[in-house]
Amino acid sequence: MTTNKNSSSILGSVFIGVMLISLVGFALLFVGLYELADSGRTVSSLVQTYFSFREALQNNSGNEFTGEATAWFFGAASAPVIVDLISRAVIRYMPIEGTLKNFVRRMNNLQKKLLMSLHTYLSIAALGLGILHLTLSSCIANPFPELGLILTGALVITGLLFKWRAVPVFFRKALYKFHASMMVTGILLVILYAGHAVMDAD
Repeated sequence: MTTNKNSSSILGSVFIGVMLISLVGFALLFVGLYELADSGRTVSSLVQTYFSFREALQNNSGNEFTGEATAWFFGAASAPVIVDLISRAVIRYMPIEGTLKNFVRRMNNLQKKLLMSLHTYLSIAALGLGILHLTLSSCIANPFPELGLILTGALVITGLLFKWRAVPVFFRKALYKFHASMMVTGILLVILYAGHAVMDAD
């Protein structure tokens, strides 16, 4: 039993690591290629196709699609956490006893067991889409999108470090407090709302 748990934990960590490395690698590749194309150096037809596709996306609703996809992915990633918070609030504050309270507790434990891994994987995918969305969007003199993406990345990375147990225990507690902080999440939502409101006002 322990061996299977360790194997699945290692496999999950490897998967997450490969996803993160891939995201960073693609981001660096596209930045490098963009710099090459911007400086007027020769680039392959495949790269030219990418940049013409990027310009076409910028000129139509492509950045809206990636933004909406990012929001949906983050929403789906947050669903197990929201259900957990609601369930704990019901158990703690609602005047329910006995069988009903035990039922809510069991259902919450079941959904955490089955769905909490989606919180991890969908958050990584959403972060990648968020990076793509920012790349495709034009937001000069509007620092909110970058701030939102940095804070989102910090939330995802702290969650992964906590999940991997890659840092000492005393530091893990601080990471978890940051990752699970409703205040940090609220600040992130305000930043994203303000950034998009500024974009819509232009």
